[in-house]
This record gives sequence, C-alpha cells and structure tokens, in this order.
Amino acid sequence: MRCLVLPGLDGGGALLADFLDAMRPRFDARTLVYPNDPALGYDELVDWVWPQLPAHEPFALIGESFSGPVAIRLAARRPPHLQALVLCASFARAPRPPWSPLGLASLPAWMHALPLRQVPLAAVARATLGRWSTAQRRQRLRAALDVLHPAVLRKRLGEIARVDARAALAEVAVPTLYLRATADRLVSHDSWDEIRRARPHTECIALDAPHFLLQARAGEAAAQIARWLDRC
Repeated sequence: MRCLVLPGLDGGGALLADFLDAMRPRFDARTLVYPNDPALGYDELVDWVWPQLPAHEPFALIGESFSGPVAIRLAARRPPHLQALVLCASFARAPRPPWSPLGLASLPAWMHALPLRQVPLAAVARATLGRWSTAQRRQRLRAALDVLHPAVLRKRLGEIARVDARAALAEVAVPTLYLRATADRLVSHDSWDEIRRARPHTECIALDAPHFLLQARAGEAAAQIARWLDRC
C-alpha cells in the first residue's frame, strides 16, 4: 500500500526522512512537498494535492500537524482508492497550546505578523522537540526554516488560526487513526477531544513524544501505524 504523507508547517519532506525510512520497505511511503507560495491556504492546498492522489492503487493518507485539515478535507471527498486516514499531532479546528487558556483563533491579528524567522532556534526546538532535541534534529529544523519564506509561514499560521474542518471530518468514511503526542507543547488534548466528537469511531494511540512526533519517535510511530493499517 502507498502511504502519502502531507507535511507539517514547513511544507517539506526533509524533517520526515527518518519516518519515511521507518515505513519502508513494507509501505511505499512518500511525502508531498508543498509549493513555497504564500497564496496557498488550506483550500488551495486541498485542490493542489487532489490530482496527485493515487488513481489506480490503494493508499493511506497521513496528515502531520498543519496538514491534518488538508488530509481531512481530502478524505471527506472520498477518493475511490483511499483506505485509511491518519492524523499525527494534528487538529480539525484551530488548536489551543496546553500552556494557554486561549486557542490560536483568539490571538489578535498582529500576532501573526511577528518576525517569526527571528525566533531563536533553541526556543523553536524546545516547543517542537522538547527533551527529544538533538544536534542533528536542530540542524534539520534550522535547514527547514531557512528555506521557508516568511510570508508562507505567516499565511499558514493564519490558516491554522481560522480552520474548522470538523464538518468535513464527520463525512470521512474510511478508518481513521489519531496519533497523540503526550508531551506536545503546541497542540493540547482538546484537539483529540474535538476529533473524537466529530468522528466518534476514530482510534487514538498515545505516544510519549513531543509535537514533532514523527521526527522524535519515527520508528515507534511507523510501527504503530503499520499495526493499525494491518487491522483496517
């Protein structure tokens, strides 16, 4: 089976290399790299991905973090060969960080115009990797951020703050799995609760992991997804 991975906020595949390697050779795992274009919000990304879905073979769709709503909306269109949907440290509606009483949708508009590229790498690594931060992972993170246009980053953060894909999630007909990172500093348990309410038959597997679950626990995440796919 092909496993098509839709990437996180960076929109690229470099941060997913270890996870893709762990999924192979059992699965034909690959990621789509989004265009570095600030004109592409969630609606445009759904339309961009749609014609690239496998047309003649069964596949699973894996949405990481930012791409969860993209994967949900694609699955809601019910492509004929889609077998399963997996959401990793993601959300159907604008998430709330565990440390904040407010969701991203409540942040004032000027917050999304901050010079995010100037945030120290150590702070970004602490938020995304936590105690799983290593020199190699920080280097990959730095490289991914360096090629991401600031306008694209602001656009995607704004899209996250406005998104609500719960109605689309209720239309999904294939088995659905949610991988929850128990040490996630960016997406709280609320996001899983909302997904469960929108689609009650969604299964959840919790891993001791940071928000970058597929990076920090690549092997375990791949093994859990593989076992779940075998049951589907």
